[in-house]
Amino acid sequence: MRDPVRIILWTLALLAAGLTLLGLGDRLGLDGRPGWVLDLVAHWPKHVLLLALLSAALAGWRRLAGAAATAAAAAAVNLALVLGPGGFALPQAAPPEARLIRVVSANVHGSIRALEQLALQAQSYGADVVSAYEVPDDLSADDIARLFPDLPDRGMPSVGRHELKLIRRSMLAAREVDAIDYTAFPSSHGVIMRAQLGSVQLVTTHPPSPGDPGLKGDRDRQLGQLGEGLDASRPFVIVGDFNTTPWGRAYQATPGVRAGDPRFDGTFPSFAGWFGLPIDHVKFGGGLVLTAYRAGPNIGSDHLPLFATFALPAR
Repeated sequence: MRDPVRIILWTLALLAAGLTLLGLGDRLGLDGRPGWVLDLVAHWPKHVLLLALLSAALAGWRRLAGAAATAAAAAAVNLALVLGPGGFALPQAAPPEARLIRVVSANVHGSIRALEQLALQAQSYGADVVSAYEVPDDLSADDIARLFPDLPDRGMPSVGRHELKLIRRSMLAAREVDAIDYTAFPSSHGVIMRAQLGSVQLVTTHPPSPGDPGLKGDRDRQLGQLGEGLDASRPFVIVGDFNTTPWGRAYQATPGVRAGDPRFDGTFPSFAGWFGLPIDHVKFGGGLVLTAYRAGPNIGSDHLPLFATFALPAR
């Protein structure tokens, strides 16, 4: 009679190895319909690492050398992925006489209460820019003015290509920005908004979640256009719910350096903490200096909000 514990441990070890290989397939550029599955798996190296470590420890305890070695190899690969996302910055002191720019970003999941909580926290933070995604369908310009009275420059596109109503709307409220332009896409709710905050270029985005191959392609297309018209030699900030983690290949197409360490950052789902996925991002470049960054607290949405402060050197 076969040992059921042996079967279970081999199953766990092979599962960890299989998930590792699928995630590597996304990073190798495999696309098409199989690429959709590879993309979904690629965002979970922290979780696959824990699974592999547990499998290796249990298999070693039962003296299953083959299963332990398989799981350990998977753990090593995922540990390298978790430790090496690169391209992120931690807060540092602001240069003398620098202007501070405070940015708040959140997906409010269609909840007016979450948006109200975000407005209170943004006011307490002294935000110069608030970018929100999946705002309530019935949100009006008067509501935005009530919630963000100190941010008089506002935009909330409601219509996409071919006069089609957007399934999900994004909102931007800021102070002292030029006209807010936006690019809509024909097949989803995604909108890229662009504005000029003094000498700082501002870009916001919320592409669709890759729930099927078509939506994945739409997300990738939108993320790939974030750098269009952007002068990376000048100060810029990009914020949004990217619906991808730094371990996904789609993320690599986005310009800038991420604010905060994604290895210890989880923004979705909001209750998961470190175990969540960092799919919400604030990226920057062009001479800006990150002086503060944090995620949370929970505002009643399925995403945690992000708060970041940048210093614009006097020169």
